[in-house]
Amino acid sequence: MDKISNQMPVNYYPSQKTTPNESAHIGTPISPQTPNLVVPPEQRMERLTEVYGEKRLKQMGYIECATCSSRSYVDGSNDPGVSFKTPTNISPEASFSAVSSHEQEHVSNEKASAQAENREVISQSVKLFSSVCPECGRVYASGGLTTTVTASKPSSENQSQPYRGNSAEKKGNLVDARV
Repeated sequence: MDKISNQMPVNYYPSQKTTPNESAHIGTPISPQTPNLVVPPEQRMERLTEVYGEKRLKQMGYIECATCSSRSYVDGSNDPGVSFKTPTNISPEASFSAVSSHEQEHVSNEKASAQAENREVISQSVKLFSSVCPECGRVYASGGLTTTVTASKPSSENQSQPYRGNSAEKKGNLVDARV
């Protein structure tokens, strides 16, 4: 039978040694070399700025970015039935979904106007553009572009097979026969 040892397990992650009295008092230094670990509420933003820097705090949203808060989106097209006709402020986090849905409005409007004009939609594409805020470094959607290519629909006369023969004698595409 093996003997069970009374030794303490080896701690692979060393921690500072404290006495029970010292650990009970939060904010009391453990030793003269260690700093006070509790920061008073009125000094917390200053301490965060020292540790992370102002730009990182703006990225995390703790400090408001003046550039992002003043950025506005306006539609530059002549399509009257879409959003953003008046300047609208959108956060960088919501900009991709807002610009994407706005461009989808252009897609559906172009498709409807092509049907109304008896035209066929050949292709439609949407490009979203992104930029990086110079002040806080967050990525945001800076705009979009919808491209629609249409062509006139062939008329019902042209949809049948083309006449193959003398163009001077155009009788139609049916067989003329007497029985």
